[in-house]
Amino acid sequence: MKRIQILVLFLMIMGIGQGQEVWKKEGIKVPPPVCYASPEVHKVYVAPPAAYYQGLKSASLKQTNIVVNYVGFPDQAKLAFQYAVDIWRTLIYSPVTIRVQVSWVSLAKGVLGSCGPENFYKNFNSTEVWNCYYPVALVEKMTNQDMSSTDQYDIIGSFNKDFSNWYFGTDGNCPVNQYDFVSTVLHELTHGLGFSGYFYSSGGKGAYGSDGDAAIFDQFVENKNGDKLINTSLFPNPSIVLNQNLTSNWLQFYTTLAGSNMPRLYAPVVWDDGSSIYHLDDKTYPAGDPNSLMTPFSGMGEAIHDPGPATMAIMNEMGWKNISIFHKPLKDIEIPSSPIVFNAEILSDFGLDSSKVYLVYSKNGFVNYTDSVLLKPTSTLNTFSTQISLVKDGTISYYFSATDVKNRRYVLPSNAPVHFFSFKIGIDNQPPVIVYGQPIKYMVSSNLSATIDAQITDNIGVKSATVEYFVNGGVIKSFPLVNDTLDNYTGKLVLPAGSVKDGDQVSYRIVAVDSSMAGNIARSPDSGFYTFSIEGILKPVDKYVTDFNSGPNDFISSDFTISTPTGFDNPALNSPHPYPSPDTNNASFNFTAVLKYPIILKTGGKMSYDEIALVEPGDPGSKFGDANFYDYVIVEGSKDGGISWKPLLDGYDCNAQKTWYNLYNSSFVGQNSTAVPTKDLYVNRVVDLLANGNFAADDTIQVRFRLYSDPYANGWGWIVDNLKIQDIGTGINPVLLSAGEVGFFPNPASNRLTLQVHASKEISKFVLKAYNSAGIQVYNQAFPVGSNVFQTDIDVSGFSPGLYLFALEPENGQPVTRKILVQ
Repeated sequence: MKRIQILVLFLMIMGIGQGQEVWKKEGIKVPPPVCYASPEVHKVYVAPPAAYYQGLKSASLKQTNIVVNYVGFPDQAKLAFQYAVDIWRTLIYSPVTIRVQVSWVSLAKGVLGSCGPENFYKNFNSTEVWNCYYPVALVEKMTNQDMSSTDQYDIIGSFNKDFSNWYFGTDGNCPVNQYDFVSTVLHELTHGLGFSGYFYSSGGKGAYGSDGDAAIFDQFVENKNGDKLINTSLFPNPSIVLNQNLTSNWLQFYTTLAGSNMPRLYAPVVWDDGSSIYHLDDKTYPAGDPNSLMTPFSGMGEAIHDPGPATMAIMNEMGWKNISIFHKPLKDIEIPSSPIVFNAEILSDFGLDSSKVYLVYSKNGFVNYTDSVLLKPTSTLNTFSTQISLVKDGTISYYFSATDVKNRRYVLPSNAPVHFFSFKIGIDNQPPVIVYGQPIKYMVSSNLSATIDAQITDNIGVKSATVEYFVNGGVIKSFPLVNDTLDNYTGKLVLPAGSVKDGDQVSYRIVAVDSSMAGNIARSPDSGFYTFSIEGILKPVDKYVTDFNSGPNDFISSDFTISTPTGFDNPALNSPHPYPSPDTNNASFNFTAVLKYPIILKTGGKMSYDEIALVEPGDPGSKFGDANFYDYVIVEGSKDGGISWKPLLDGYDCNAQKTWYNLYNSSFVGQNSTAVPTKDLYVNRVVDLLANGNFAADDTIQVRFRLYSDPYANGWGWIVDNLKIQDIGTGINPVLLSAGEVGFFPNPASNRLTLQVHASKEISKFVLKAYNSAGIQVYNQAFPVGSNVFQTDIDVSGFSPGLYLFALEPENGQPVTRKILVQ
């Protein structure tokens, strides 16, 4: 996963464009605001807004589906939390479910809770402000797209379990010695929905955004003179003058939706991390004021169950009340026979100004020609249409513009007319474009089928897509690819049982024909055919052992090789070094090696192997299956002849071993790690073949090793040696300590040498010895450990300069040695 800022979404007339999904690949995360407990007592109550009660009475009222995952929450807290959720879901509308995860944990003293958007995104379709970050839940509302998988969240929050005086009631009658939990939840959910941004103060300078772009909230922050703080001509980013304004004690949020009373923001003269800017001013809106929910402090007895008009004006200005325009761009036209029709779906939360809904178009890319026509409603709800007169040839560029009854204007594509849609009129000679990521590498004789997926696009339209294939130079056969979604075409190449045998060669290609009069044709590959072989599966066995040093190659793979990389002594099973990653959004590579011998599983059966996995690490805290887990390696089994595969253990990356992680991050060219390991980084892994429940004793399974690579970043790859499957003794009782679990740094060393151990098993104690180049022992020290993690510093200041051999000897097991140069 490439760690870059979000790129542009749209195709432009100049031919400059980025993949449709690039902006989704990287969200930006910021520390969430916090809500502090005040020792003051304010016995006040602000009841829920009228919309909440209307929602209770009317099932037809548009409400947002908000789903909460509770981690460690007591039942009372859950009930109060859901009450706050029910209030917010009546105040905003999104067609996409908002997923929230909240944890009941210990927080810093005095902090009631903390909550924020999981990600911010910019430059997406339907954005109102270009080069500006929006919170993920708001992006989903504006695009009508779910940005997260079902195990990801839009809002992440934490609430302090250490407060013994929470009030979990929902009636607003909070005692004067307790803190109202509903109020805190309402407050924190508001932050999670977007009452947050990028401003910060550091070293006396104010700043925002790692790439210089602010969040949508920040776009509206202005000082007493009406100067916007994101105006870099007045307030450079970063600068002292920006910091002076951030701590001026007078800032407001400019919005026409609040009438003449602009919401006053909390901007104390000393910057307050977690509170400054992203709260309302507590002096302007004291406890009990209708707008007091979003002030930075909550007192005892204070129950505020309404976000208030100022907060709602802020939320709606940012986009919770907006216009969303949806349109399928027109394709090129060869010979138009009638006026050209444009349709768009336009949704407005405040209602449209029907006199200001336009198609704006140009015949020269908006250089010096622009025209517009009014869009009119059709018989289909929220759908508008217009047409322009017949044009014989040329290029038409266009965009849509709509204004709501609050006089707020929106365009599609965003940032028009810098970005726009376009189509050509005239005879078409352009063939379709076929993007086909991973050709078939082989077929296993037990599973003679493979899915072919390709993205096929054309400026006029695709008439047909087929796959042509033949076996061993025989008769060409074909089958169609089906257009399943958008520009994706898919089909399955199936070879009848008995039609092929081990060693046969199958050749195929993809052929696409467009809808033009010429019937332009594209092929993939451009010439010739893709070719793969049929691979046979051997008889099942109950154990398998190899050190890869001799004998036949028992693996089916066009990706992995049995070879000896530089820095290693013996052959092993190797992925490509470095392994490639696709430079295409939503694409992935899978590199596999399948053992030809199926394994008959036994009770207590285990697999062990030595390995090094220098593959891209996921984000901190991510786990296998998360979207931000990125690349991984995994061992899988199949008991249906390779049709479906299930994990024998969860996938893992270089985070699995600290020495791997440190090496991976030691050297980069662009996004890719260029670090190369040596045999010293080998770690022994043991896999209980039945532990995760995917397989049972007496199952016969095929085993495969797989490296998964997602877009844009990669590393050296994976090496596997000394594979033992259900081998009694060696397979079940592996080494106690692997070389790769031991790290010495720095090397060369001068005064001190650090020893770091991260072992898979607990080590009771070990002895560390050092020998000089003459073989004389110069160091001998025993260390009690009693853990699988250990670190110590060794004083080498008295060592004579030269090369030393350090030997780490565990109580049981083979020693681990490392050569260290002492300067």
